[in-house]
Amino acid sequence: MAYRLLRELQAKHLNAQLVGTDEDLPDPGGWWFGTPEEVERFGGNGIGTTAETVHESIHRLYRSFRELDVVHRLTVGIDPGPRPGCAWLVEGMLLGKSQDESVEDAIQHVIGLVHVYSPKIVDVRIGHGSPLHRDRLINRFLVEGFQVSQVNEARTSRGSGRHDHSSSALKIALLKGEPILAKRTVEPTEGELRNTQRLSRKRSKGALTISLEEAHDVACGLLTMDEALQRAGYSDSLRESSI
Repeated sequence: MAYRLLRELQAKHLNAQLVGTDEDLPDPGGWWFGTPEEVERFGGNGIGTTAETVHESIHRLYRSFRELDVVHRLTVGIDPGPRPGCAWLVEGMLLGKSQDESVEDAIQHVIGLVHVYSPKIVDVRIGHGSPLHRDRLINRFLVEGFQVSQVNEARTSRGSGRHDHSSSALKIALLKGEPILAKRTVEPTEGELRNTQRLSRKRSKGALTISLEEAHDVACGLLTMDEALQRAGYSDSLRESSI
C-alpha cells in the first residue's frame, strides 16, 4: 500500500515522505496517510487508506486542501476510446487528469469521483469520436443520473501529443456540448467485433478466442472481457498451461 501511495502522490507532483508508526510527523499539523486502524489510533489530519482505495484517499486529500465542504458541480471531460482519457474539475478547478485502461475503468473512475466529492451536479462531457466507446459511456452515465453532453472534439487534440488523451479530455471538459437526454443504440461493426476477438486472444495469451456473440456482448458493455473468457471456458488451469 505504501509503495503504491507514494507512486501516485509523486505522479501528481505532491511531495511525500515515508514515516514509521514509531516516528514523529515532520509537521505535526500536516496531512498523513495510514491504514484506517492507524488513523483511528493516532488521529490528527490522518486519511485512512488501503491498497484498493489509494485513488479515493488522494481525492480526499485534494478536497481537504480546497476546503470544499459542499461541492456544487463536478465536471468530467472524457476523450472516448478503448483507453479513455479523463479530466475532472471541481467548481471549475482542475483537480486531476488520467488515462484509464478500459471503458469500464473510466466508468468506475467517474463513479468513484462522485462518491468522494458528493456534488450536487455531475456534468459529464464526452467527445464525439470513437462512437462505440462514446455511446457506451453515454448510456451508462445516463443510467447513473448524471448530466451528459456530447462535445465536438475536432480541435481538442491540437497542441497535444497523438496519444495524450488526458489533455484532450481536459479541453473537452472546458467546452460546452450538446445535451444528451436519451440512451444510444450501441451496435458494433464487424471490424470492432473482430478486434474484440483479437483482444480476447491477447488476454488469454493465445489460449482461446471468444465467439462473435460473446464479442458482441463485450463490445456493448454487457460482459467484461474476463467474464466472456470465463464463459468461453478460460479457467485458471488453462491459464497456467498456456504460460
